Amino acid sequence: MNTDFLFLISLLIILSNIYLLGTSRLGAMIRAIGAQGMLLSVLPLLLLTQQTTMEIGHVILLATLSLIIKGYIIPNYLEKIIHKVKVKRELNPYVGYVSSVLFGLVVSYASFALLRHMPFYALVVSPIHAATAMASILIGTFLIASRRNVLAQIIGFLVFENAGFILGISIAASQPLFIEIGILFDLVAGVVIMGATMRFIHAHFNSISVNTLERLSK
Repeated sequence: MNTDFLFLISLLIILSNIYLLGTSRLGAMIRAIGAQGMLLSVLPLLLLTQQTTMEIGHVILLATLSLIIKGYIIPNYLEKIIHKVKVKRELNPYVGYVSSVLFGLVVSYASFALLRHMPFYALVVSPIHAATAMASILIGTFLIASRRNVLAQIIGFLVFENAGFILGISIAASQPLFIEIGILFDLVAGVVIMGATMRFIHAHFNSISVNTLERLSK
């Protein structure tokens, strides 16, 4: 595997995570998660140099589906949602943007620094690969917990899922192709359902803040 290339991709993913933590613009968040999806679609191709049992057709199909779904379909769907609800920014998150960025920097550094002490160190494609996934899990969870806006929480879910995709690539050679494809389409279904829920909340309360969920039962 080209370690320098993998490091570059991992660095760009980490930077996109930090950017998500520091911006209030929903359109910019969608574009950032779309760019992250495009970067992730390259990872299956890197397996060809590590996993000799991996079929080339399998790798190309997985990379292509990842690019289409994560880099195009989901971002475009979310763009249409925010265009319809006419909400452009996240206001008053539970945790401020400066504090959020500091959290992202700390957990990213800690993930790389502490990875060598983790039991799966030798099981992944590379330490850089695994550290990026660990940081993304923590950042995705933080986004879900710290944002009031439903769309921002969906972005957090996508960051979390991307972390699972990164770790899943490590064992992709031993996984049936239909399982990997099924996970990608489950992701699409989940985002569509969450998007429909967001539109329902906006139609009834003229807001996509999670605070309005408390009023749905009234």
